[in-house]
Amino acid sequence: MEFVKVKYYRHRTVYIDGDKSGYTNTLLRVNRGTHKFEMSEPPNYTPGFRKPFVKNTIPARPMIIEFQPKP
Repeated sequence: MEFVKVKYYRHRTVYIDGDKSGYTNTLLRVNRGTHKFEMSEPPNYTPGFRKPFVKNTIPARPMIIEFQPKP
């Protein structure tokens, strides 16, 4: 089991591999491997998605996945 935190300045729903999986700025669990991270509509953030390989995490040190508002 691996741990990630999707960071964004607003509360948004997080989709991992197309499935609703939690919310921004909270600890989320995923299996080790490559996953596609997106947020809920509207698509006013950048990049449109991230697809990192998640490994070697613990709850105290999750992988941080950041999105920014579109300019």
